[in-house]
Amino acid sequence: MLSTSVVLALLWTSVSAEEADTDVITVSGLRAQSPADVTASISVLDEEQLRLRDAPFLADSLRAVPGLGVSRSGAAGGLTQIRLRGAEANHTLVLLDGIEISDPVTGETDFGLWSGLDLSRIEIARGEQSALYGSDSIGGVIALFSGSEDGLRAAVEAGSRQTARGMISASHNAGRGYVGASLTGFTTEGVDTSGSTGEEDGSDSFAGLIRAGIEFGEGWSGNLLLRAASSTVENDSDTDFDGLLEDTLDETETDQLTFGGRVGGDLIGLNHQFRVGYTEIVRENTDNGVYTDETTGERTKLSYSPSKEWRSGDVTHRLTGLIDHEAEDYERKDTDIAFGDPNQRQEFTSLGVAGEYLLTAGRLTLNASARHDDNDGQFEDATTWRLGAAWRTDRLGRFRVSAGEGIKNPTFTELFGFYPGSFVGNPDLKPEQSFSYELGWDQDFARGSMSAVYFAAELEDEIYTAFNPDFTSTAINRVGKSERSGIELSGQYAVSDAVAIYLSGTTTQSESDDGEDEIRVPNWTASFGASWESPSKPGFVVTGALDAVGEQDDFDFGSFPSRRVTLDSYVLASATLRYPLTDHLSFTLRGDNLFDEEVTDVFGYRGPGAGLYAGFRID
Repeated sequence: MLSTSVVLALLWTSVSAEEADTDVITVSGLRAQSPADVTASISVLDEEQLRLRDAPFLADSLRAVPGLGVSRSGAAGGLTQIRLRGAEANHTLVLLDGIEISDPVTGETDFGLWSGLDLSRIEIARGEQSALYGSDSIGGVIALFSGSEDGLRAAVEAGSRQTARGMISASHNAGRGYVGASLTGFTTEGVDTSGSTGEEDGSDSFAGLIRAGIEFGEGWSGNLLLRAASSTVENDSDTDFDGLLEDTLDETETDQLTFGGRVGGDLIGLNHQFRVGYTEIVRENTDNGVYTDETTGERTKLSYSPSKEWRSGDVTHRLTGLIDHEAEDYERKDTDIAFGDPNQRQEFTSLGVAGEYLLTAGRLTLNASARHDDNDGQFEDATTWRLGAAWRTDRLGRFRVSAGEGIKNPTFTELFGFYPGSFVGNPDLKPEQSFSYELGWDQDFARGSMSAVYFAAELEDEIYTAFNPDFTSTAINRVGKSERSGIELSGQYAVSDAVAIYLSGTTTQSESDDGEDEIRVPNWTASFGASWESPSKPGFVVTGALDAVGEQDDFDFGSFPSRRVTLDSYVLASATLRYPLTDHLSFTLRGDNLFDEEVTDVFGYRGPGAGLYAGFRID
């Protein structure tokens, strides 16, 4: 395994792959910004970069992002968490075309549910974003953008572990409007998650998406999105409470519904944006085919944002406001009431008011944002802020600095419990609070660019699970502060018109209030990707990627008290080939975990080995 110093040295001497991206960035502000005006750390994965891994699950493509860690509980389709800069999984906000899609019950996004999503672009903002987005964005924000390419596209592949996936999408742009739709499916026999050589734990998922937009004229436009998805995941559980998985016939069926829209335009000297979004996630658990419990989470969000931009000589000013109302509902049903009735229904409401100011004057960019959230007495109201500055030089690149405070409200399960006989709610929890800052440097070259960032964060009132002598557990706030810091490096370089390479690397120190390393946070990660497109045969593309994950701690609950264990480092190797058979039909070949590594992100959960898949694609 490469040492951390070697990995970082390789990254530092590399430069980045393409010429500077001139697209705007939407995730970093209340309005889209030029990349030159962004003061936070932003990563962008376009279609070419997403094609490097061509992974069925979104989390595997995100491994290319510096500062981002993936924790998968066993086989494909199992619970998959994303952690940004060592923060918790429910500290990352995820948006699909501007609609928040995280589970209202847990406050996090299970990326194991997101397969086959036809995306054109992903933007990842790392660091505190609560001053723009409120709770849930201490670690950062991931913004997903659905595909918009005109015409018909389809793909199908099959391979190892009886795995198959398919996708068909079509969109049409006509005059002032567009409409598009897609259907996706994924199935796999999986692997035995418990590692006890028992039956395999597989998964199935299906999803449909419709999107449409129209220009009304006079600068006004609108768009709509509707997505419905259903997945079934087999899993093993700890039936004898010894902390280790047994080979069981547990199954979780999850239904998701997301829809929303935006209308925006100019009127009386202001730009106006109206948004509405709705997300519902229903999880039903069964044991050997017998219904056991069910949770339902719903989120409805309404927002209005006015903005004004003006110039004073060579200085450009932009002032933007936001007011949003969010309502979340939680319902739990359970057939087992032996140790107390777990059936309940709860709700949260909050009202947020925010403002953002952006100034650009030649080489200088300054921005400031602040937000106040009224939490309707459920927990403390919160005021958060963020400040940033950037300065561009002729030869030495662009230097930037930003700092801010973030907030994370307790989740439904933390406040009200999940099951009285095991996890007991704590209505006295306080919201988590975080302060962070970062120093960054970006440099563009003729054929590439690179970036280096130092970040540090301090988390107060961190919520964690405390285990009691009576074998129950509950959520409580830590007394001390948890600290995180690290270095992120990334780069891209166009070796030629046919070859491009992409690199990233991160070192992370993440300690809880007792000085111990936070669990499931690798001490380093690194990624390398390369693509080649034939100069003589357009559409003939070969890609490869190496995603390395360093050692990380976890707990073995098989002993009492639980003991700290170290999970081994690993390298995931993947490759893809696309060979055109006609102008619109291509043969595809894909391999993942080609070194057949034994991958464990969560102690006790066995991941899949090497896989090979072949198929066809129409575009």
